[in-house]
Amino acid sequence: MEEKQGAEARKDAAATPEVQAGASREAGEPAGRRRGRRWPIVVGVVAVVLVAAGAGFWVWHEQPGFCNAICHDPMDAYVEGYYEDATLMANAHARADVTCLQCHEAKIEEQVTEGLAWVRGDFATDESGHLTVQGVTADKKMCATAGCHDWEDVKAATENWGGEAGVNPHASHQGEAIDCSNCHGAHGASYMYCNTCHDYDVPAGWESPR
Repeated sequence: MEEKQGAEARKDAAATPEVQAGASREAGEPAGRRRGRRWPIVVGVVAVVLVAAGAGFWVWHEQPGFCNAICHDPMDAYVEGYYEDATLMANAHARADVTCLQCHEAKIEEQVTEGLAWVRGDFATDESGHLTVQGVTADKKMCATAGCHDWEDVKAATENWGGEAGVNPHASHQGEAIDCSNCHGAHGASYMYCNTCHDYDVPAGWESPR
């Protein structure tokens, strides 16, 4: 009987937390130290998730659809024209797989200014939904960069323009006093600026002061 009671007492002692902790220490690392080694794994997983989310956002940020995801007014008209209006130069760029940010550099100070203007509603649009005040002008620096238009090719393509010897709108007597956007409208009709003084044939779909 005494032997049986002694065996039960030893069994109960073995079940106490102190004895179990001792057994854990004998079997390997302390429990607290094992738990402490988990935090680098957690941090690593969180970092991977954040990097993946950031990369996904950046890819979306590069797409034209990002522009009107929130700012429907006034960006809807620009994105719809980019994708759907074959008469626009913007659509020609879309067909050539040129995205908005390849022309419109996303500078942080400009994005902040535009965001504040949108929040305040501090902008006006015309009947077509386009901004009445344009803050971006397209010039040779913007359009004739590496991988885009080659300026020499552009000039060669319009030499003796309209069949008139010596006439070239891309090598005019005004030099670089005018920008590309004086004539070419990416999100609206292009304008025959030369006809402010001259009387040249107007390309189909273009507007003219005369």
